[in-house]
Amino acid sequence: MKKTICKLSKSDLRDRLDELASIVSSPQYLCTKCGRAANKKRNLCKSIEL
Repeated sequence: MKKTICKLSKSDLRDRLDELASIVSSPQYLCTKCGRAANKKRNLCKSIEL
């Protein structure tokens, strides 16, 4: 995934559910801007470690 999940639109997220599921399966980081969580820091725009 080239964009962060923070910047993807809702329709983009629905189209990529399988890919999204693998990105958020065991979250280690949280975006302080939008509240999304992900396994890797690079998938979020303003991440902090959980």
